[in-house]
Amino acid sequence: MMENLGIMCGVILGLFGSVFSVVQFFSQRQQAAKDRELAAKEAAKEAARQELRDRLTILMQVIIDKDIPRESRQPFYDEYIAKGGNGTVLKFWLENK
Repeated sequence: MMENLGIMCGVILGLFGSVFSVVQFFSQRQQAAKDRELAAKEAAKEAARQELRDRLTILMQVIIDKDIPRESRQPFYDEYIAKGGNGTVLKFWLENK
């Protein structure tokens, strides 16, 4: 009687462990997919931020180049402002009319 109870407990615990292992496997797999998706989104956001910084740098270089007539630099200044540029470039533009 006790032997049968021990065998039944062993079988039940073994089945429970197997089911738990399968559930954990699929849970980890799903979490890994979510983590990859999140990492891809973050990489895309960072690439967009870097692209904006690069464009602002190019615009800034054109804006402060006094060899180019002011009228020709105006569209670059407007784009710089539209993209959120600020700081010393704006001061330079306003002081050098």
